[in-house]
Amino acid sequence: MIAFYVILAASPVLLLGSVAFLVLIVAGIRKGDRRDLTASPSSRIDTITRRVVGLGVRSKGEDES
Repeated sequence: MIAFYVILAASPVLLLGSVAFLVLIVAGIRKGDRRDLTASPSSRIDTITRRVVGLGVRSKGEDES
């Protein structure tokens, strides 16, 4: 019975953490829409957003042949 109460208490914490993570990702994507994606990331949030979205880090002048 105690395990049920622990799970019940942890659920809102996990939900809020997930929502906060998604908000940071969305904010990073919106910020990235306003600048050049070939530029290097300017912050840790930019780096995390690019990795999660799958953009990676590209540098200007890199040849893809």
